[in-house]
Amino acid sequence: MTNKRVDVGAVIDSAPFVGKPLGIALMMIIIMLTDGFDLFIPSYIAPDMLKDADLGVANRQEIQPFMQAGLLGMAIGSVLLGWLGDRIGRKLAYVACLALMGIGSAFCYFAKSIDALWFWRVVMGFGLGGITPLATTLVSEWTNKRVRSVVVASVIVAVPLGGTLTGFIYRGLVPDHGWRVMFLVGALVPLVLFVLFSYLLPESPKYMAKHTRLHKKLASALNSLVKEKRFDGTEEFYVAEQGKRSTNWFSTIWNTDFRVRTTLIWIAFTVNSFVLYVFTSQIPLLLTQANLSSDVSSVGLQYFSGGSVLGSVGGAVLIGWFGSRMTGSALAALGAVAAALVAVVLWSSGVSLALLFILCLLAGASVNGMQAFMYAVGAHSYPTEVRGSAVGVAQTVSRLGAVLAPWVAGVYFGMDPIPSVSAFFLFMAAVMCITVVSFFLIPTHIPRNVREDTMAARVAADSKH
Repeated sequence: MTNKRVDVGAVIDSAPFVGKPLGIALMMIIIMLTDGFDLFIPSYIAPDMLKDADLGVANRQEIQPFMQAGLLGMAIGSVLLGWLGDRIGRKLAYVACLALMGIGSAFCYFAKSIDALWFWRVVMGFGLGGITPLATTLVSEWTNKRVRSVVVASVIVAVPLGGTLTGFIYRGLVPDHGWRVMFLVGALVPLVLFVLFSYLLPESPKYMAKHTRLHKKLASALNSLVKEKRFDGTEEFYVAEQGKRSTNWFSTIWNTDFRVRTTLIWIAFTVNSFVLYVFTSQIPLLLTQANLSSDVSSVGLQYFSGGSVLGSVGGAVLIGWFGSRMTGSALAALGAVAAALVAVVLWSSGVSLALLFILCLLAGASVNGMQAFMYAVGAHSYPTEVRGSAVGVAQTVSRLGAVLAPWVAGVYFGMDPIPSVSAFFLFMAAVMCITVVSFFLIPTHIPRNVREDTMAARVAADSKH
């Protein structure tokens, strides 16, 4: 007698977004808020570090390696931890990220030199780099496809919200306790979450389906998901995914079935990251260069950042109706148009601040929303056994855009004479068109939602075999 064959993906897609999937999403959001907090710590404490005589940092140039250390660690961690997630399981790799964040931040708290701070910030970066690709992988593998894109976007948008939280904590603690207290908070929270989620966080069902030794555990997890005792672990669990596999994860994402999607995902991800880092770091300087006050410039950045929720979550809802190709391409195009209109507004003699802020909001919705879209489409585009590695390396490659951002801004501000700010925004609008085209051409987009009875029929057919 042959064992019953069960498509794990079909079971997940037939289950409602309650209980365990909702709990996992909430855990991911909490962790991503922590990730955002730790990510933004250096930006807030840098001025205080320069004033600390005991640290011995003489000028802004000497502190720059520490400011970039997190990016270095993230570039390594996103690939390494994503690969570990594919090899040893999503859960173990994920809690390892929390441990690295907590341990690195604890040693930063006690560090007495800028070199020691640099080293332990790199260690923190290992954890920070692995958190996002593993979070999107784990959430996408536990959530039914009707709400998957919305949930992934909600998880990703927690990062900039965590960055906002950093500012409140900084203003509440640093004036009385000094800049090191930020690393103390950055250590205690991840270590508490490490202890808590080591127990609460479940393994990915699609990962367990790939390992026969875990099928008993998988059966229990699926029974919990569907709220009935339907499986006993003797079933032949499988995950229906297309595309041929090669000898290792890297050769798989570059074989004939995956190379086109990999190339286009990398291009779209890198260009959008470049635009994001240019705007988040340079909007205040650009608007003051356009003879606007520093207060107006900071409000412009706030509107840009505030657009993250609108673009990430709102855009993800539209994916359910129209699919990711049309929704994401339109969202990316909206950002290019908004940037071009900012150029027009700044070119005019009387700048309408209300219109400028609305355009900053729309540009922020586009660029921040596309970051969430890239993780969602990336996770959708690769099979289970390479998903963590593929999304992790895509995130690492996208860091090239982050590295290029300050260099391009430096070239612009170093010109003599400096071209008009309108010209710079037109340049950025043209760059954003690359995101539009490359994202549209990705062959493996998230389709719009299908009728629930279609999925139910698929699950029922599996149960009869």
